[in-house]
Amino acid sequence: MNKDFSYYLSKFLKDYLVIERNVSKNTIRSYTKTFQLLIDYLVNNKKITLNNITFNTITRNIIIDFLNHLEENSNTIRTRNQRLAAIKSFYQYCLSYETQNIYNIKQVLSIKSKKYVKPIQDYLTEEELETLFNSIDTSTSKGLRNLAILVLLYDTAARANEIINLKAEDLRLEEKLVILTGKGNKQRVVPIMENTKKILVHYLKQVRVNDEQIWGNNTTYSLIHHLFIKINKQCKFNKKVSPHTFRRTRAVHLLDKGVNVLYIQELLGHNSISTTQEYAKVKEKSKFEAIKKATPNIKTEYLEDWNDDQDLLNQLLNL
Repeated sequence: MNKDFSYYLSKFLKDYLVIERNVSKNTIRSYTKTFQLLIDYLVNNKKITLNNITFNTITRNIIIDFLNHLEENSNTIRTRNQRLAAIKSFYQYCLSYETQNIYNIKQVLSIKSKKYVKPIQDYLTEEELETLFNSIDTSTSKGLRNLAILVLLYDTAARANEIINLKAEDLRLEEKLVILTGKGNKQRVVPIMENTKKILVHYLKQVRVNDEQIWGNNTTYSLIHHLFIKINKQCKFNKKVSPHTFRRTRAVHLLDKGVNVLYIQELLGHNSISTTQEYAKVKEKSKFEAIKKATPNIKTEYLEDWNDDQDLLNQLLNL
């Protein structure tokens, strides 16, 4: 790669994001992955050598081709938009430095995110949640750890990485509080219920933990991933259960209990209330499905098709 592109990309990932922006490790990992995919696409699909990857050779159309390539290879529109956001963030950073390439940079910055309809996701009923918790074998230290992770995921409505990265100092069990570190390294203090406290106290008595990692040194995304594979096999719900299912479930359950949406926004760590209100749509969907099941099927086969009524059609056309 020519110095202009590679130099600024290195500065962006290693200095700007880490030092100036102080973004989370997950964000840096996501941005790095975006540019790995982009460079791989340029080299293997567009046949542009590394030395020829510059701001001039990476045109607006090439970026759009790359985004389309992602979709064609089973990436969702949401993922496509996330990759575009990373690219535009880098180009926005370069705007102040690369004045000789300002036209091409602005052309890339003009690319719009692709619209998509957000699917209404499933959540767990209280009965399903109880079944899931009861399926965990707590006779072993690993099983006890798994139950503690799952209970915390639900009770705090935390993201998976927020639970994985918990340290001993983040647990204030006497006060029944947990400190979570979310996106952008923002911290929030969330309460936990008495039963959650009891499970955590029991777990901490059974295992040896250190200040850095209360779940053990091998607690990674891979471990969480395999935990949920096991859960889906054992419980066999008519829905896929993921760590985010717990977050969504907690929000819907709180809405069902009449908890103010502003409190739920604070609990979830959402910057915008509109993001939290997406969970209200899940609740409304569940209400509609319940009403639908309780409504008798009214036969309509005997009704005539009004499209065949020429007199009626003529009357409507002449209104």
